[in-house]
Amino acid sequence: MSEPETNIPNNNDLAMQRTDLAQLRTELATERNILAKTRTDLSRERTRAAQERTLMAWIRTSLSMISFGFGIDRFFSYLNKTSLKTGINTLTEERILGLSLMSLGIFALGASLVTHWRTLKNIEEKEYKYVPRWSQGFTVGIILLFIALAAFIPLLTVDFNLSEIFTLDSQVIQNLLALNVFLTMLTMGVKIPFANLISLKNHPQFLGKSLLSVLVIFPVIVAFILLLFNPGKNIAIGLILIAASPAPPLLTKRTIMSGGNVRFAASLQVILSLLAVIVTPLALYLFSFVFPESSERIDFILVAKQVATVQLLPLSLGLLIRKLSADLGEEIGDLLLNVVNTLFLVVLIFALGISLNLIPSVGWKTIVSIALIVMLGLIIGHLLGGIDDKLESRSTLATATIARNVGLALYIAIVNSATNAIPGIVAYAVLGAIFALPYNVWVKNKIKFSNS
Repeated sequence: MSEPETNIPNNNDLAMQRTDLAQLRTELATERNILAKTRTDLSRERTRAAQERTLMAWIRTSLSMISFGFGIDRFFSYLNKTSLKTGINTLTEERILGLSLMSLGIFALGASLVTHWRTLKNIEEKEYKYVPRWSQGFTVGIILLFIALAAFIPLLTVDFNLSEIFTLDSQVIQNLLALNVFLTMLTMGVKIPFANLISLKNHPQFLGKSLLSVLVIFPVIVAFILLLFNPGKNIAIGLILIAASPAPPLLTKRTIMSGGNVRFAASLQVILSLLAVIVTPLALYLFSFVFPESSERIDFILVAKQVATVQLLPLSLGLLIRKLSADLGEEIGDLLLNVVNTLFLVVLIFALGISLNLIPSVGWKTIVSIALIVMLGLIIGHLLGGIDDKLESRSTLATATIARNVGLALYIAIVNSATNAIPGIVAYAVLGAIFALPYNVWVKNKIKFSNS
């Protein structure tokens, strides 16, 4: 009886299958190589197209500089024809500005063509190799910077006054200040976590001492120093507005610089901002009894409305947005933070322009008064801020006591036609930060030493 046939493949069949699989792998490898070569060619094409766009950008830049240089040449030719007395050496300015810009444009165009040609040749090589090169944009930017400075400096020496640009009653500055305060408070509302806002809930004693130091003792110190030194009516109005404007938008940043407790600072900042609607007009009203001639232009009801509009309203709106959706608050907060930082830079430029023009005129009494106000404020805040003898809480309250809302003070001064008070406000903002710097350095070093 014969044995049944089995379906087990023999060795030849297995060898054939292995051969077929090997051939398939070879074909797949060949296809992958073809695809890799295609991707390489496409990447080279993308790089070449990027180089073309870069070249076109340099052509536009070079053409702009050449056009500006040609326009300056035509402008000075017009001045020569009309014989206008400008106090400017037209021949020198034409050569420096016009020819410099045209030369820089020609140089940038030539250098970009050479760089473009070399990059294309390098891309076409089979073995691409990165070759470090000098930054053409950086070089052109540095040269253009010095040309701009050469053109700007004569304006500062020939019939030019900063007050012609940085006018104290400018509607532009009013709008910038209002927008800066509004957006800063809105950003603070959507960015600060709720846990930070209620961090002082468990420290009622520290909160009470903070309100006492910031809202009561500091204004009393300002009033005492003003009575003692009498720096002048306008300076007095400025320092009174400073004393009546608590909760600076940059309190948390200043607390970080001084080594303080950021959570306490954030919570205190929100509380003071909410109270400012009542505290600011009330403080100005009380100051009017001590310095009646310094508050004659201040409408206290109007001040309350102004503070509510630019401070309470955006802060409440920000807190509401974060309460409804923390994720939406973070997203909006990140966007607003970039906007606020840019706007703050613009306001800072205007503030520097004002300070350069006004601070030299404040006098020694103002400088001494601000120095004493800052010193006494730091001492009071440091003494009252102790929680379990922690230096961080002392530094937080000391910083919160002297750090005032300069933007709000400027806004109140300008909107209420008290622009003569701006030198005192700007002087406190600049000199106050300088006088507080030794304390900040001392606290940070002491905290670092104790932690180590």
